[in-house]
Amino acid sequence: MTEPLVSARNIKKYFKVKGGGTLKAVDGVSFDIYKGETLGLVGESGCGKSTTGRTLLRLYEPTGGEMIFEGKDIYKLSNSDLRKSRRDFQFIFQDPYASLNPRMTVEALVAEPLEINKIYSSQKEIHDKVIELLKLVGLSEEHASRFPHEFSGGQRQRVGIARALALNPKFIVCDEPISALDVSIQAQVINLLIELQEKLNLTYLFIAHDLSMVRYISDRVGVMYLGNMMELAPSDELYENPMHPYTIALLSAIPIADPKIQRQKQRIVLEGEVPSPIDPKDNCPFVERCPKACDQCRESKPELKEVSKGHFVACHLVK
Repeated sequence: MTEPLVSARNIKKYFKVKGGGTLKAVDGVSFDIYKGETLGLVGESGCGKSTTGRTLLRLYEPTGGEMIFEGKDIYKLSNSDLRKSRRDFQFIFQDPYASLNPRMTVEALVAEPLEINKIYSSQKEIHDKVIELLKLVGLSEEHASRFPHEFSGGQRQRVGIARALALNPKFIVCDEPISALDVSIQAQVINLLIELQEKLNLTYLFIAHDLSMVRYISDRVGVMYLGNMMELAPSDELYENPMHPYTIALLSAIPIADPKIQRQKQRIVLEGEVPSPIDPKDNCPFVERCPKACDQCRESKPELKEVSKGHFVACHLVK
């Protein structure tokens, strides 16, 4: 296999909280993403998925770790070098209502990164590029003069995608880009992302909690819990052969369209609440809710290790 486009190595993001504690939102996460593929990232709300995506691109300054992009550690770049590198990676935000300035027209929103980076010398070139981008995401020239409040949620997200594509990036973090949209619109946006990936040879980190949608778009999937990566495997392998007790429980919640199979399916309901990420103990993060926990789980934190080709699991019970 070729060298990865993106290598996250032991990424950490901690926040200080009142009272002197430390909230470990991302606690040593590692993964690779190869050119042209989509890595899905799933887990419960609050598990650190979005923080991982933002820390990866230095929207949050990391507490520790490395983010290697095309051989360069992004975390060690100066502000000027980082600004040049930012053209190659972009972010699609979760909420198309909050991520677009309501006082700017669509043309101004999409043109902003072009103007900041001085890509074109004339306003006509910028205008032509904006129209090209809008058409690329399924909008038309007449939409350019409108304001965000005049669009539906799906259209706003298309504007956000056009803006992310303005600088011809190689890598895009999609932070739950469909969770704020109507179900009928979600598939359209997902299909648009897939179409753009094939056309422009893009690489995605796709963050979501809709497990069925993640399987549809992703080549590989990582499962996070309490700031830690619990399992990472090719998409079909993970869904058909989950190994970590948390992944098994998570996938048991996916509904099946066939009522007969759905009735026979065993749903695993986890007991208890997700523990606090503030000053966690140095043991398995899932130990309090795991039905199979043993003494070793309470004493030490398992490492993410490869148990079969391309299938990584952080569990003492999986050999």
